[in-house]
Amino acid sequence: MLDLDADALLTTTRAVRKRLDFDRPVPREVIEECLAIALQAPNGGNMNNWRWIVVDDPSVIAKISEIYNGGLDDYISTMADSGGYPGSVVPGADRIDGSVGHLRENFHRLPAVLVPVFAGRMEEANLFYQASSWGSIIQSVWSFMLALRARGLGSAWTTGHLWREKALAELLEIPDYYTQVGLFPIAYTLGTDFKPAYRKDPSEVIGWNGFA
Repeated sequence: MLDLDADALLTTTRAVRKRLDFDRPVPREVIEECLAIALQAPNGGNMNNWRWIVVDDPSVIAKISEIYNGGLDDYISTMADSGGYPGSVVPGADRIDGSVGHLRENFHRLPAVLVPVFAGRMEEANLFYQASSWGSIIQSVWSFMLALRARGLGSAWTTGHLWREKALAELLEIPDYYTQVGLFPIAYTLGTDFKPAYRKDPSEVIGWNGFA
């Protein structure tokens, strides 16, 4: 366990791509320990209507890598019609782009990958059910990432593969009724000295007693 207080843990848990150690194995018991912590996060009605699929078979990870990269290609192909990537104006966007590229090139080398899913589809759901469903698992995924960080591991919230979610569902035999949350690499990090990242100043985004 790293020597981090709560504030340091919360402000230095990063989306890690370039600094993932693709060569160091991750024991299953470490992943299970982190997931046991993640499952303690709040979820609507305490329904526990989720499944957590961990993939550590290199041959399956290689197939997931193809789906992930193919999904990102699909997404990139849509940018020409939308004026380009909207995040390009954010400070440090060039570093993020390089980081994503690094993960794309090395995804197949990951020691493990997590695919959280929850019961129900959101295509026809109203706002209440959408918020309740996503809110019942996002907190757990974030807890998982914090638990990884505390143990010297890292991850990143990736969604590119969702452009080809049916392909991943077929590969992992996920029933049609389940919604995939994302694709999360799992690996030890190269060094543990992560720092807070750029964010807007709180005064720019906080409104008291109203939007403005």
